[in-house]
Amino acid sequence: MNLDKISLDKEIVLNATEEVIRRFGPDKANISDVAKSLKVSHTAIYRYYNGKAALWNAVTQRWLTHLNAPSNDILKEDSPADIKLCHLLEDFAEAKRRSATDDPEMFANYIKLVQSSMEVLEKGIADVINSIEKVIVQGITEGIFFTEFPHQAARSIYLATSVFMHPNSFENPDRKQNIESVVNLLIRGLKNPNE
Repeated sequence: MNLDKISLDKEIVLNATEEVIRRFGPDKANISDVAKSLKVSHTAIYRYYNGKAALWNAVTQRWLTHLNAPSNDILKEDSPADIKLCHLLEDFAEAKRRSATDDPEMFANYIKLVQSSMEVLEKGIADVINSIEKVIVQGITEGIFFTEFPHQAARSIYLATSVFMHPNSFENPDRKQNIESVVNLLIRGLKNPNE
């Protein structure tokens, strides 16, 4: 199929880039491969993304958004904040491990990009912290959590659990138990002492 500039759009380019990364791996994939897969010139890609870094940032950001999509469902759960926070933190920890197993090329692309682009990493961290903060605010409203600074508490919780989002933790046989222990400790720390 030959795509012209009317039918080519950012979403089509991102889809093709993901497929190219999965086919060739993040180290070998390039914009020319993306253009070939779309049957367009590589200059057609530059109409939408100003170079490889911009395109790879965009595809990784979209991948992170899909990876963290289940957290949006957790935020909508009709559950008390302590239960919701437990589900959310466990999902954040498991999402990257699942991705490393189920979509290794895109996970490798993420790791490679994180090492060279703080922009994608910082946006991903901010999204996670904002989700945690929403649940903490819910817990304060419900009288379950006590903290004067929900954003700082959310940031601290992220820092305490981020070790489980790192590939070095994925093969630890005690990983699940360690996640549960840390999450339970953090939730107990947020509970209202006047309960």
